[in-house]
Amino acid sequence: MSKPIPKTVNRPAQCPFCGKLFDYTMYPEIIIPGDSKLKKKVINKTLFFPKCPHCKKEFKLKVGCIYRNETKKEWFIVTDSPESRFETMMKTGDIGFNDISSDDDVLDFMKGLYTRRVVYDVDSFREKILLSDSNYDDRIIELMKLSLSGLLGRENHVPVYRIFLEETAGNTLEFTAIMGVCPPYEYVTVKTPANVYTQYRNKYLDKLGDPREDEYILTDQTWAAKSGLLKNEDAGFIVPT
Repeated sequence: MSKPIPKTVNRPAQCPFCGKLFDYTMYPEIIIPGDSKLKKKVINKTLFFPKCPHCKKEFKLKVGCIYRNETKKEWFIVTDSPESRFETMMKTGDIGFNDISSDDDVLDFMKGLYTRRVVYDVDSFREKILLSDSNYDDRIIELMKLSLSGLLGRENHVPVYRIFLEETAGNTLEFTAIMGVCPPYEYVTVKTPANVYTQYRNKYLDKLGDPREDEYILTDQTWAAKSGLLKNEDAGFIVPT
């Protein structure tokens, strides 16, 4: 018998602005369809973005959490541990989530059954859930982000530190790009027509394998660059507005 993952864990959080500690309720696991309210809090940025009760400033937490969508057969894991063992555990199905208060071996986790992703910050975690809700292939989005990073870097003469998809509503996709090589960073909002996703999907999807394969567990900008799909491509047909 495996131990159940606790629904909530109270942990101290330290404010990066004033340095004071306060208790914060963590949610180690979000299971869909049951935990739809928690998923909504991730999407609207209220779950992992506490406001310090002392200085009243909001900040982003480093957390460990599992998102499991049983309807779409997806597992997304956010962890603040950079260890490569998470990738190995996702491949083998032998998952012990010590960092999120569980020693479970997930017996029903089988290769080819779930789309599996590991990310290292809550922005990427939110992005994976947002893309799933919008039925976007995250690999195609990462290729688009790589193109946008090149364009923004050339236009602003500084590199893109990170870039995230923020919104998918309407006829545009909205991204937030964090520009610079060190703090203080500049935050830039970039919008591109939603049909650009269709152009990228039509051009690159047949060059990719099954999204549940092991090679896509770490689907991020490093993966997009290593894929080589944009190596000899002109990124200019994505035009930010």
